[in-house]
Amino acid sequence: MRRFVRRLFAGLVVAALLLSLVLFVLTRRNLPGREGGRLPGLAAEVTVDFDDRGVATIHAASVEDALRAQGWLTARDRSFQLEVLRRNAAGSLAELFGSSALPLDRKHRTYGFARVAEAAVPLLAPRERADLEALASGISSYFAAHRGRLGLEFALLGTEPAPWRPSDSVGVLLLMYEQLTDDVEAQRSAESLAGLPDSLRAFLLPRATADDVLLVPDSPSLAPPALPQVDGVSPSALPKAARRQAAEEVGVAGSNAFAVSGSLSASGRPILAGDPHLGLEMPAIWLPMRFVIAGRTSEGVTLPGLPALTIGRTDQVAWSFTNLEGDVQDLYRERIEGGRARRGTSSEPVVERTETIRVRGGRDEALVVRSTSNGPLVGDDLAVRWTALDPANLGVPNADFLRAADEEAFLATFDRFTGPPQNVVWASASGSIGWRPAGLLPIRKEGTDGSVPYDGSDPATSWKGFVPMAGLPRVVDPPEGFVVSANQRMIGTSFPHVLSADWAHPGRARRIRDLLREAKSAGTKLTRREVEAIQLDERSETMRRTAESFRAFLPDDLARLLDGWDGRADAGSARYLVARALRRAFRERALAAWHAPAFRWGLEGDNWNDLLEADDAAFRAAGLGEKTAFLKGAAGEAVAALEKRYGTGRSRWRWGEANRLSVRHPLGYVPGLSWLFDPPRPVQSGAPGTPRAASPSFGQSLRWIVDWGAPEAATLVVPFGASGHVGSPNRLDQLPWWRAGDPGGAATRLARPPSGPPIRLRP
Repeated sequence: MRRFVRRLFAGLVVAALLLSLVLFVLTRRNLPGREGGRLPGLAAEVTVDFDDRGVATIHAASVEDALRAQGWLTARDRSFQLEVLRRNAAGSLAELFGSSALPLDRKHRTYGFARVAEAAVPLLAPRERADLEALASGISSYFAAHRGRLGLEFALLGTEPAPWRPSDSVGVLLLMYEQLTDDVEAQRSAESLAGLPDSLRAFLLPRATADDVLLVPDSPSLAPPALPQVDGVSPSALPKAARRQAAEEVGVAGSNAFAVSGSLSASGRPILAGDPHLGLEMPAIWLPMRFVIAGRTSEGVTLPGLPALTIGRTDQVAWSFTNLEGDVQDLYRERIEGGRARRGTSSEPVVERTETIRVRGGRDEALVVRSTSNGPLVGDDLAVRWTALDPANLGVPNADFLRAADEEAFLATFDRFTGPPQNVVWASASGSIGWRPAGLLPIRKEGTDGSVPYDGSDPATSWKGFVPMAGLPRVVDPPEGFVVSANQRMIGTSFPHVLSADWAHPGRARRIRDLLREAKSAGTKLTRREVEAIQLDERSETMRRTAESFRAFLPDDLARLLDGWDGRADAGSARYLVARALRRAFRERALAAWHAPAFRWGLEGDNWNDLLEADDAAFRAAGLGEKTAFLKGAAGEAVAALEKRYGTGRSRWRWGEANRLSVRHPLGYVPGLSWLFDPPRPVQSGAPGTPRAASPSFGQSLRWIVDWGAPEAATLVVPFGASGHVGSPNRLDQLPWWRAGDPGGAATRLARPPSGPPIRLRP
């Protein structure tokens, strides 16, 4: 028996060594080198420098040549990411990954992203179409020249990518629409509250807070909701289903961008800071890149699959985006009988098509997609109208940022940006700062806001066109000396169109605004160091108020823990963890008492604190009974949930353990391969609702700072690195600076000396 065990162990060791050797050989074989070569379509030679982080600088004589080189370089570093993006949009992930990918494939086949993308390409402006063709040519040229050496993932999956097409790039754009504007579940949630008393529904679906950070004022004013007045409701225990949902809840955030004028900076020139918050991916969502075109420098990040820069700076303007939170998607309840949908006094046929989804290791699936003139049906009777699903609405003007001859031409490019709708925050070399929205925003039936599904049979609920781009508000060089955008309600009721009903909570915007005001009041002139400190600020006033309101109802040790807490989400402390649990328990206990379904609403937060801070009479009027009993019960449930998840030893509770980075590579889900493909899982400070937005899989997808006093010292950091290749030294090298910050700016400076010989790409 012992001999058998020894032989078995020896066999396993040999197998492990052989597997390691195979992986090592495959990894080395698939790492890109410094070879250049011929790139069809170039008008002149292009050279490419790489710095020590693998960030490329393209030297080209024209924008068109630069885009071909960009495609070649994107394929060099992110081939597998491009393949996953293309398949995700097309609804063909299951062909690569098996049945686990079917839910995503069904969703994107239902939306018809591939069909929309194909139809959109011939409708693009000729120059935009030519830009996509140049990028696609570069990507496909690299694919063709490096078959069998495109990445370890391709080797393990036994597949090769097809040539890239312009429609694949439009598919990438549609995926960004989905991440930023798909709010089907929010509308369903709002509809689920329709049967509640009016005052309770208004409380749960706030349209404003007491301290919104507006750039376009209210007129008339929009007040926060009053506390609910509920009759005939008695408190009840939190149902197990709701408690289970609370444990699985994942916080979401948004994006930050702010610009300060030269009067507030140490250099006497404007400063721009941006940190878009998105779902984190491996490799990183963004690919940093620099362009030197006919002697003019532009730098920032590209979105793999789309041309030119998405966020960055030219020699005239630096810019960043935050999601506008504009509502560009409406649901319609259709009245369908006999395969026809009612339209006023008549009807129209419901159109059906069958999509065949190939499944690796399984049977093909036939998916029947039904649609009406309002859009595809995502339920038996629920149709989706969405700007993203009309091919005529799509545009890709990004490369015109590189072509703009002056500041005016650069800013005019945003008038051709159709979406997804964004807040643009910018600072220019001329000394100006500003903000403006960009994107198509539908005009709805008067008196409605699109927050709940419409009656699809009523023709009056159809959109009335789009808000004219020239009519969207703008702010340039405000008297306060800065602009702040953090997904909050920025456009008040003085604007004649309702753009959204559900904005992000303004807590991040308030905190950034207050820090800028404090610096201004103290006479502190801002440098890059102070600006990065704002990006990394970890305080939540919302959670501080929650903790303060609960202290009197907590066990003594937890009351002492929260005494004097400033709302900081510190990885090494339990304070934020406890406050979050208290807020969840309070919210869920109240929803259970009101017999309200679970839901999410971006603007909530202040309303719950207003109720927490109210007196006993207000609690009774809200149908929650005696305040002391209710809050002690909520505190007990919160502590029990924490003990169940993190143990009874409270001294060992840490927010960072609950907030560990947890990002997956597509092949990290394969048993036994997580160690090879997934990035590390460090603890994190920050939280949703703090300027340093951080949750396990959602957060600052980059940090970007430009001081026009020294634009060549602009800094940029992404969560992981420039390369997507396992084994590359540039796959994870930016992670330490993304986590810890870089006060001096030396490690994250985007303009760095070349490292090694350049690549030469010839016509």
